[in-house]
Amino acid sequence: MDTLKNDLLTVEYPRKPKQFSEDEWRARVDLAAIYRLTDYYGWTSVVYNHITLRIPNTDTFLINPFGLRYDEIRASNLVKIDLEGNRIGGDDWPVNKAGYNIHSAIHQARPNDLHCVMHTHEPISQTISALDLEVFPMVQEGCQLFERVGYHDFEGIVLNSDEKERLIESLGQKNHTLVLKNHGLLTAGPSPIWAFVRHQVFIRNSDIQLRALASGKRLNKIPHDIIIHTREQFEGGSAQAGAVVRHPEWPAFVRLLDKIDSSWKT
Repeated sequence: MDTLKNDLLTVEYPRKPKQFSEDEWRARVDLAAIYRLTDYYGWTSVVYNHITLRIPNTDTFLINPFGLRYDEIRASNLVKIDLEGNRIGGDDWPVNKAGYNIHSAIHQARPNDLHCVMHTHEPISQTISALDLEVFPMVQEGCQLFERVGYHDFEGIVLNSDEKERLIESLGQKNHTLVLKNHGLLTAGPSPIWAFVRHQVFIRNSDIQLRALASGKRLNKIPHDIIIHTREQFEGGSAQAGAVVRHPEWPAFVRLLDKIDSSWKT
């Protein structure tokens, strides 16, 4: 029973190809999983949007090949680029310029804590982005967002590198989530599962917030001190059975992907 339990709480990585270091291969496998999960949850816009992951101990990061659907992305076909947007390693797939501008800005500004950056045009968060409205915690999971969300005014498609400085200013030094007004959602974290779960929490909380406001009934707001307490429980790990099992849903997600189509980790 203990062996089965341990197996369910760990992720096995496939044998790495010769051309990749161990760190890069694990990063590729983790990021490919997040792309497939994003597709599974229906947060995709065909070939658009982007999720990036810094390769540990480098100034390079992985991004999707521009032109592939998220369900076509594999560990081996992710594109490696540097902070200047140069492709590394002979990849001939193009890279979305807006994706490079948004993600490289955050990777440069927050190198110690935000290693994975996730951006989608998912309709619930886009609805929030189109309203003159800030997100507030509606349920216990949403407390993770309190004082961790920034807002950035729409300036058009992010093709101008001059906007990078303003993006970073909007994100701030403590936030991990950024609402791009009239645009979409960005979340980030120290690992792919952190960025993904924060995305999931934001979407869930926003959906509940929109439904509750549409009901026309009085909102049952969580007291400020309880919000802070609950956020600290999440950020400290006690809500996830302690630091040893930091994100127990991660192996569960991997098992789900393997059940659907295991080609993501090739």
